[in-house]
Amino acid sequence: MSAIEELRHERLSLVVVDDARTGRTYFTRALRKAGYEDIRVAESAARVLDMVAERPADVLIADWMMPGMDGLELTQHVRARDEEEGRYTAVILSTAREGVEALVDAFRHGVDDFLHKPFDVEELIARIFAAGNHANAQNMLLEASETLARGLSSRAEHWANDRATGLGNADYFEAQLTTYLMEAAMRGGAVCCTLLEVSGPALEPQHRARSLPRIGRRIVRAVRPTDAVAHLQDGRFGLVMSAPARGGFRDAVFSRIRREVGGRPVRPAQGSRPDAFVRSGAALWEGPGNALAPSQMIARAQHDLERH
Repeated sequence: MSAIEELRHERLSLVVVDDARTGRTYFTRALRKAGYEDIRVAESAARVLDMVAERPADVLIADWMMPGMDGLELTQHVRARDEEEGRYTAVILSTAREGVEALVDAFRHGVDDFLHKPFDVEELIARIFAAGNHANAQNMLLEASETLARGLSSRAEHWANDRATGLGNADYFEAQLTTYLMEAAMRGGAVCCTLLEVSGPALEPQHRARSLPRIGRRIVRAVRPTDAVAHLQDGRFGLVMSAPARGGFRDAVFSRIRREVGGRPVRPAQGSRPDAFVRSGAALWEGPGNALAPSQMIARAQHDLERH
């Protein structure tokens, strides 16, 4: 078996889009040679959206510069569809563009990786292998989160789900915070109560019904399956996390949440301009010992939120 074949994911579903026939031919031949079988090819971004609506893909390889809808716009539409369906598609753009600013812009749009033209078959397969791993990991995480959410729901039917987002509501948030604090009080460990305040054009009344579920899914994606996420009211969300010690809650965790929620538009039609902005406030408590009351933790998180 060659090095290329060793990198192949046998069951990976691939979609390739390039407005140039030569580009489509090159990709198809290279992927067939590497042993991939589930390959769908499109000549336009609009056709890709039809394809993934019929059947999801694990990895999308797209040309950046295409007439009509370019690779960045396509990525935004794919991300929006993923958020609605609770799955993840890895996106690789092929481009001749150079420079850090172009790459940063693409990452902000949700692109996972790049192929700089000209590239060879080995690089193509290596990039697809990495993207396939990423997509599989993200989808396993989403599935685990969904399974955990269903389990929590079945164990606590008296906690009404929030109708706007499908997440737990304020009662669920307080109950989870109570459970985490009791665990830390008895066995040690740290608990973090976080309030997220989301604002901006995406939360205007006419957009709120579509935006809130997407924002909720982005928060769930940014945290661990064991973290509790709730929608409290309007643009406010609550998050309960645990760690072995206080140092487990690093600024990078909160930066990742803010970047995931507000780093790209919630409404894909808005181009590259962010339309949701996030402030956060957090309160920490570390056990064992006599834990703070949930109301005290929430009040401290609220105070921290007002400071930012």
